[in-house]
Amino acid sequence: MIKFAYELNSTLICEVGTEEAIRPFDAEELDLLVKGLRSALPEEVYWQIKYLVIQSGTSLKGTNQTGNYDSTRLVEMIEVAKSYDMLSKEHNGDYIPVEVIHEKFKLGLDAINIAPEFGLIETQTYLDEIQDSPAFEKYWQICYDSKKWVKWVDSSFDPYYNREQLIKISGHYVLSNPKFISEIKAQFPGIDKKIKQNVTKKLNELYSER
Repeated sequence: MIKFAYELNSTLICEVGTEEAIRPFDAEELDLLVKGLRSALPEEVYWQIKYLVIQSGTSLKGTNQTGNYDSTRLVEMIEVAKSYDMLSKEHNGDYIPVEVIHEKFKLGLDAINIAPEFGLIETQTYLDEIQDSPAFEKYWQICYDSKKWVKWVDSSFDPYYNREQLIKISGHYVLSNPKFISEIKAQFPGIDKKIKQNVTKKLNELYSER
């Protein structure tokens, strides 16, 4: 796949590895992965790999962080990335205390993926505006129909009983849905400014006292 992508675009930057929820790795296996890639790829292709996905126990379920953070494992994996001149990146960094994220960077982590949490900030901004209004039911229906919530919940989740939770899980996936834009967003012409303010507040928390 890397070779194929390189043939299409030789300036492409690659990331290798995966998050714990998909396939757990320890530091030794991660090292073997990179060694295998180095031996299998032409040198000019290999050096397009810039990020190595490391694992320190993060995982998500719904809007909760369900992992168990292991700082020793984090350091071991960061050392693997450094030994190959790659940047370390962790996935599923959502809903973690800011202090823990600061600690990870102090221990040498280069980057962390945070996506659903920022999506929730967008969604919550809308929920604050539409609670107890007909727009809430419209938002729920659009989210429910999208099926984007399914991958984040288990079989015991009741989408009809847990309506607000379903919106929180999947609301950010439907923000570009034409029905959402015309029937909900159109009611709140200043909503984008509020979303930006809320996202900026979270970013300031993440970047403070680093």
